[in-house]
This record gives sequence, C-alpha cells and structure tokens, in this order.
Amino acid sequence: MKWISLIFLIMSGLVFLSCAKPTDIPSLKQSSEKLKVEHKFVEAGGVKWHYVEAGAGETVVFLHGLPESWFSWHYQIEEVSQKYRVIAVDLKGYGQSDKSDGDYTAQGVANELIALFDAIGLERFSLVTHDWGSLIGDRIAGTIPHRIVKYVRMQAPVLKVDPANHPQFELFKNQDLARGIMSEARAFIAKVYESRTVQKISDEDMEGIIFEFSRPGVAEAVPRYFRDFTMESEDIRLARFKKMTFPVLVLQGEKDPAQPLWYFEGIETVFPDVKFQIVRDAGHFTELEKPNEVSKAILDFLGN
Repeated sequence: MKWISLIFLIMSGLVFLSCAKPTDIPSLKQSSEKLKVEHKFVEAGGVKWHYVEAGAGETVVFLHGLPESWFSWHYQIEEVSQKYRVIAVDLKGYGQSDKSDGDYTAQGVANELIALFDAIGLERFSLVTHDWGSLIGDRIAGTIPHRIVKYVRMQAPVLKVDPANHPQFELFKNQDLARGIMSEARAFIAKVYESRTVQKISDEDMEGIIFEFSRPGVAEAVPRYFRDFTMESEDIRLARFKKMTFPVLVLQGEKDPAQPLWYFEGIETVFPDVKFQIVRDAGHFTELEKPNEVSKAILDFLGN
C-alpha cells in the first residue's frame, strides 16, 4: 500500500510540476561534482560503463540501488578510500553509464559487470551493495565466488519476503507508467526518500541524487529492470547463497518500512559465514541516513 500511495501522490504532483520553472532542474554545479574522485569510462560486455575511482590498495567495489548512482556512496568513498582502492559504478541505465536497451535481468547485468571487472583487471575484490545493487551483487558473488574477498550486502531481502511490501515490482512492469513517474526526477525522488527514510537526508545530498537521476535516458532505461524482473524460487536463491563461502555482512536499517527485520531471521542458516548487523534508527537509505555508522561497519568488517 505504501508504494501504491506513493505512486498516486507522484502522479497527482505531475500536474503542478508541468508548470515548474526551468530553475527547478538541478544545475551542473551540484554536490555530486565536489568529491575528489577520478571519473572513468570503459566499454565492456557490450556496455559503456561509467565509474569513479579513489584510493589505493585492495579493491572494494560499490554497487548502488534505485534511484541512486555512484554519488550515493560519496561518504563511504571518502572514508573507505583512505585504506582501500574504491570503485563505485553507475549501474547500466543510471548516471553516465550506457542506457541502451537489452538484457536488464539481474544476472544479465551481473555478467556485464563481470566483463567490466575483467577489462579493468580486477582479479579479487570485496563487494559492497545496496538495494537493487544487492540483487545484482548476489549474482556476481554466486557466479564468481572464488574472486570475492568479502561481501557487504545492504537493504535487500534474502529468502523471506512479503510481496505486499513490494508492489512496485508488478506496477512498474507497466513501462509507460514507470517512465512517466521517473521522468519527474525531483518529485519521484522526494517521495521515495520521504517514505523510506527515518533520518533527514541533507538538501545537498538530495540535489546530488536528483542531478544524477535527471541525466538524459535514465527515466527510459531504469524501468527495464522491472520489465525483466522475475522472482526466483527459494531453492535457486538458497543454492546461490550457499556458494558464498567468503565472509558476508548483512547490514540492515532498523526501521526500513518495506523490509522488516523478520525478513532476516535465520540467515545464519542461509550463508556459510555471515554476520548480521543493524543500523539503528535508520530506514532504507542507510548510507546517507547514517553515513558514519555505515562507513565504520564496512571498514570494521573489511579489516577484521
């Protein structure tokens, strides 16, 4: 019901947004350009990828979720890059990565990302993921488990799930509906964060997120993830998790309204080597709601 209400709120808001002034469009001087990172573009797996890189040492790859980009990790990039080489990718369809049509299944995008990792010479690396990035990260980790050092998995169900909490997976199969909503980036993002956060996201961070999601082609490309999504059986998912013999940290916001903590009961029987940690007083977007706590949890886990 939360997502259905959200969609109606956004749709009703489009009437007013159609009269918005051009100054409402995020400018090129948003905070997403303030962080000192190296922007790189590489073509691999038939996709032109954009990612940012910072730091040196063992590699940690960050994968964002909906409706974000590499920028959503900027607090973690700043902290983790002091000890590690950090690579934060714009997923296909997001930010400055390729937005052409094709295979937007989680496994398909995972395979294309593995091709990127091969192209830039990543043999072994740790993985940090959030939301839809976790669905893709699961496929990466299950496909090449011998190359994963550690896995920090954030804000995505494991085995237990209540479909009533996630109606967007069916609603956004209607591509016209999804494109219409996502094309109004400011309204879409404002409503998503309002409904899924406990702590207020700073205005500067919100502008950076809106700026990246407003890039041409994003609203057309991102709905394809919903178009191509199918729910796997529990047996298939469990078999994939059992391949993850490396250390896994499941890091979850305490008060995510769509992912109650009972989703994660019993996960010690799912992963061979797992730690479950709660980010207190946080909703879905923990990396922005409680950036210091999330950065510390990642660093503690990687360094342990």
